Amino acid sequence: MGNEETKKKKVEANALTPVPLSQRRSWISLAFVQAGICVCVPSFLLGALLVAEMPVWPAIISGTLGYVIVVVVMTIIGMIGADLGRASCTLSIPTFGKTGSRIIVSTLFAINLIGWFGIQNGLCGEAFTNFMRDSLGISFPLVASNIIWGLIMLLTAVFGVSALSKLDYVSIPYLLIVMTLGMILAIRQNGMDGAYAHVNQTMSFLEGVSLSFNFYAVGTITATDYTRFQRNRKDTLKSTAWGVFPLGVITLVIGVLLTQIAGNYDISVVLTQVGIPILGVTCLILATWTTNSTNAYSAALDVTMAFKIPDNRRREVTIIVGVIGTLLGAFGILNHVESFLSYLSFLVCPIGGLMIVDYWIVGKGKPASWHEVEGFNWVGIITWIISAALAYVIKIEYSGIVFAIAIYLVIEHFVPSASRKLDGTGEIIEEDTTMESEV
Repeated sequence: MGNEETKKKKVEANALTPVPLSQRRSWISLAFVQAGICVCVPSFLLGALLVAEMPVWPAIISGTLGYVIVVVVMTIIGMIGADLGRASCTLSIPTFGKTGSRIIVSTLFAINLIGWFGIQNGLCGEAFTNFMRDSLGISFPLVASNIIWGLIMLLTAVFGVSALSKLDYVSIPYLLIVMTLGMILAIRQNGMDGAYAHVNQTMSFLEGVSLSFNFYAVGTITATDYTRFQRNRKDTLKSTAWGVFPLGVITLVIGVLLTQIAGNYDISVVLTQVGIPILGVTCLILATWTTNSTNAYSAALDVTMAFKIPDNRRREVTIIVGVIGTLLGAFGILNHVESFLSYLSFLVCPIGGLMIVDYWIVGKGKPASWHEVEGFNWVGIITWIISAALAYVIKIEYSGIVFAIAIYLVIEHFVPSASRKLDGTGEIIEEDTTMESEV
């Protein structure tokens, strides 16, 4: 038992070392972690944004379809993590090269995750300060509130996936109960008439789908940060389907209905309006906590790779990135770059497409065909640039995944990628691995 505990601690201390099968976790624990990512303020905001531009049912259906795409892509990429036991930033090494992946991919992921950690923490701190003032008559400094809650959320990420799952075991059932109660009380106070109010459709159905996917684009592409702890592909499918889809759709629907019924998508504000502000603020804090801890955790993996930090310094790096995100959000710096962070989805999605095509199509889904490439792999980098540009032109983020798959296959056909070991006939050299046989 002691040896097993030591092994688990070692996994949590390390950042990019592949997780061996002996140290994998149950799919249920990872499902709770992924569910925690979906229950956050932006999830409710998504429903509000959709229903502001289209009627209730098109808003719900387009948003749900967006979640379907998230689950499909997250599962396909997540299975690679389960096969190899590797973090998301390292999976791009074959297609970008070791240097290219470190400079481009890990840096891009880190900026996005640290930024959203700070922005969401700022929302949490503001809500807590308002609660202290309005409900208890206490003037609590906003900066202090942001820093305190940022450090609290950061601690969970420092302890790793085990702590994240324990937090979500408690928070997810609580959030489901509180969100259900909030909906019932909102309907009792305001009635259902608002749900049937006419809305002029100013957003197309496909734009709604794209918006829904965009809210989780980075989390979708970086899914292997958590699925590397899954035992096999089947567990990855179960944890993703049961963790992401139900909670994602529930928060979407609540955001849609609250916006129409109560005039506010924020469940914490609605609960305050109906007379139970304590439940409201705890709901918002927990919803932010479960998501932000994963932001800090994943960002630390990317920073470790980007700056070539010793692999066993994950915990220290997590503290650093969390403090940076907290301070940037506390002093309002990130308020000026929020739209920029949203546009990063156009750059992130093609990376996911390259992971998919390189592993599943070119590599035939065999762990033996995956290996690291030194320097830059220009086949993958050029494909990434073209795909991101095309996706931006048509304004559909997830199209970058499709473009990357198609373009990579064409270019790789004429200029075989350095990410593949080829024998004299041009066929992939297959090697037996323990990991493949276990999966």
